[in-house]
Amino acid sequence: MKILFFKKIFVLLTAASAIVLFACQKSYNTTTPTATGLATASETKAQYNNTSFGVYKGVVIGSTGTIVFKINNGDNLLKGYLAIDNIKDTLTTTQVVVAGQPINNVNFTGRISSMTLSANADGSNAIVTNINITGHNNVAVLIIHENSTKQVFCYEGTYSGNLSGTLNCARVGANEGDTAYVLAKINDTLVVQGFGQVTNNSINISLATPFVIQGSFSGNNFNGTWTWAGIGTGTFACNRTF
Repeated sequence: MKILFFKKIFVLLTAASAIVLFACQKSYNTTTPTATGLATASETKAQYNNTSFGVYKGVVIGSTGTIVFKINNGDNLLKGYLAIDNIKDTLTTTQVVVAGQPINNVNFTGRISSMTLSANADGSNAIVTNINITGHNNVAVLIIHENSTKQVFCYEGTYSGNLSGTLNCARVGANEGDTAYVLAKINDTLVVQGFGQVTNNSINISLATPFVIQGSFSGNNFNGTWTWAGIGTGTFACNRTF
């Protein structure tokens, strides 16, 4: 599974800087939905598992939303689908992506947004630059190249306690040992991220050196607690939205 970071601001977490990323919201599901409208299977076709083709799914923070890119997934279409704050935007491009070749600075433009996508030939190390979304500043995205056997599940929610803010998660696969990625926004300016393996449907992740979460997946929920040395503790609650 390939992970990529869409970023407008992406710097190392130091005394003067931090990783700034982006979180998860409404979906553009084309696979068979459940009664809740959520897809039950991966959308990427098997022949594109280790290519730059297929489907990329991710979470957005900088407000909150989801992003999906469909790159020649058996239909010769190149489109992006952004959902942010209950507003949806479809992004298109006139550029060409060639089978077996990297995605090099392909610019996608929609009604309220634009961004540039790049990725290796196998879908890894993908990144989005030049992000512009009307009404949103300091936006960045974590996105994952979906495998045909490992569906990407997106959750979004909030945390509260001594601190409060947005906390979102992208889980890759539904089995023991699969990976989950978590983003949290702090004080409306800083977004930190971390990842770990799911064990017994639970996960322990250090998002930044002092910010640690412990959470459990149950149905379409991802809930748990957080601690920050010297700051305090609290809880978080997320619902699957993609």
